[in-house]
Amino acid sequence: MDKYFDSNYIEKELSKIGLRVNKQLKIYLIGGCAMSFRKLKETTKDIDVVVQNKNDFLILSDALFGAQYHQPFEIKIEHEKLEPMKVYENKDGFHMDLFVERVVKKLQLSDSMINRATLYKKYGKLSVYLLSVDDIFLFKGLASEERHRDISDMQILYPRLRWKQILDELNSQKLSNELVALFARRLEVFNKLYLLDVPILQELKKKSDSIKKSNKRL
Repeated sequence: MDKYFDSNYIEKELSKIGLRVNKQLKIYLIGGCAMSFRKLKETTKDIDVVVQNKNDFLILSDALFGAQYHQPFEIKIEHEKLEPMKVYENKDGFHMDLFVERVVKKLQLSDSMINRATLYKKYGKLSVYLLSVDDIFLFKGLASEERHRDISDMQILYPRLRWKQILDELNSQKLSNELVALFARRLEVFNKLYLLDVPILQELKKKSDSIKKSNKRL
């Protein structure tokens, strides 16, 4: 059975990790944990972390080993589909999926995302930032289509969204047609499931068709 962890548990874990970070380090939370710290959901199964470069990844990895995290022998299929740089687990079965700059070979942690992120708390030399709700929505919309729980999280984020900002970020990332089409499909599922308006859906479909036609001419 899957385990769920509340924000108090995660706070304690970040404190343990922060004690073992030996250089100034910024990490960015992109998923359910960020929503939990924003008080948008009570619990989460794991923590999705993005760092800006390989050096930050090595610093965090060393701290995780010091805090008695290990790389699990068997990785669950949902973690494999996210294609993290590394998956770490503690004795309680709490997971950390760690990404360097780009998540699931799709979205990049861009300068604009970093500028929109807010500092949640510092744990020693470890500074924890939360991505904006718009960027969390975008990451969840581009996750694996098998991850149905992301759709319900997207519904929680919906009232707080700024659609223009989501579209601007998507355009700036210059994603492939396949990824734009994936996001459009996920938004269609979201729209049908919750009967909520998605103002950018038609534009995404046009963008996908335009990229497809452009590729055919090459």
